[in-house]
Amino acid sequence: MDSRGRRGTNGSVKRSSIKRSASSGSQRVHRAWIERTFQKRECVQIIPSKDASRCSCGQLVAQHTPIPAGAVEEMAQLVQLDVQPTEKWSVLKHTQTFSTDAYGVLEFQGGGHVNKAMYIRVSYDSKPDSLLHLMVKEWQLELPTLLISVHGGLQNFDLPPKLKQVFGKGLIKAAVTTGAWIFTGGVSTGVIRHVGDALKDHSSKSRGKVCAIGIAPWGIVENKEDLIGKDVTRPYQTMSNPLSKLSVLNSSHSHFILSDNGTTGKYGAEVRLRRQLEKHISLQKINTRLGQGVPVVCLILEGGPNVISIVLESLKEEPPVPVVVCDGSGRASDIISFAHRYCEEDGLVNESVKDQLLVTIQKTFNYSRSQAQQIFQMVMECMKKKALITVFRMGSEGQQDIEMSILTALLKAEFGSGLEQSGHRSESDLCLRPPLASC
Repeated sequence: MDSRGRRGTNGSVKRSSIKRSASSGSQRVHRAWIERTFQKRECVQIIPSKDASRCSCGQLVAQHTPIPAGAVEEMAQLVQLDVQPTEKWSVLKHTQTFSTDAYGVLEFQGGGHVNKAMYIRVSYDSKPDSLLHLMVKEWQLELPTLLISVHGGLQNFDLPPKLKQVFGKGLIKAAVTTGAWIFTGGVSTGVIRHVGDALKDHSSKSRGKVCAIGIAPWGIVENKEDLIGKDVTRPYQTMSNPLSKLSVLNSSHSHFILSDNGTTGKYGAEVRLRRQLEKHISLQKINTRLGQGVPVVCLILEGGPNVISIVLESLKEEPPVPVVVCDGSGRASDIISFAHRYCEEDGLVNESVKDQLLVTIQKTFNYSRSQAQQIFQMVMECMKKKALITVFRMGSEGQQDIEMSILTALLKAEFGSGLEQSGHRSESDLCLRPPLASC
């Protein structure tokens, strides 16, 4: 790829890694590997949806991708409108893979300083070891000593100004001092917008570049047509159409993995890919003497019902992923924080707390009583692993900054896993690097 940069004295990659410095021969080798390894997905059969003007993949029928010339012969008759309306669209049955046609460098337009980021379009079922190879070998990123996976609301929401400031500063400080990677959903909405604001504030005051990797569905990216091209540098407009259901990429991120399952305007393609990549990174040994992998922490800000599912999945991982919840940020975060505060050590709550939680869930998500019961059960499942949940409450007695909450969560998780006998990490183990990040 075109990002073969020089390593700085501290092992980080200088910003010049964006510039083309590889010989044309090695560039051809890198291009060939990327195009052989990574694929895109195209819907190759129109399955009418409830909206007759759209295929079930989300594309307008009038603009539907035609079957590429290389499609298998038996698919030649598939793009027809007289299919059975009862047929259910599926990724495996109605999409086909082709070599990726979008990777390189994007240059965000519209700001005073032009931010650049590496990007690639990949199939949603790409192998995590191939993705990590791309990140470390092609993008020249140094393996992190910590992975902070940020989740929360996708719709825009406001934070109390003080909490926004403390959240942003703490997240960046945690990333800079430990050499962490930050994973987000990549687009400029909801929780990702708040992370982007923190990254932007940091970059305006410091030369240290934080490695923020956005993992977004290809199909929800606004102006994605501008990204088509192999091993290219492309200008990218961050102005979004207010009438569009698509979202622009956040200009403060350094890298983007765009997960493609053949759909347009729909979330979901990124979920499995992100979870598997996080798991694969956690298995990489960063301390061969102790056999330690990369610690992962899940950071929650606001969020809908799906965020409660993400918390539960994190806690059920083997080994479990500790969770830090920002109380006061709203919705899912506040529900988990409330349950955490009032549940017993065994994870159970009394009837009064249960009733309060059910009413809060109903009001928060506009749910029926039975729907609220399902979410309540999920919250109670989370509380069985109460010790792995760290709640950050601003201004509460003895409460430190977000970065200390992240460290506390990691140490609690490690202590709970019995690794203390083999020498568990201390604060100094995690604060390995000077304040300059890994990309």
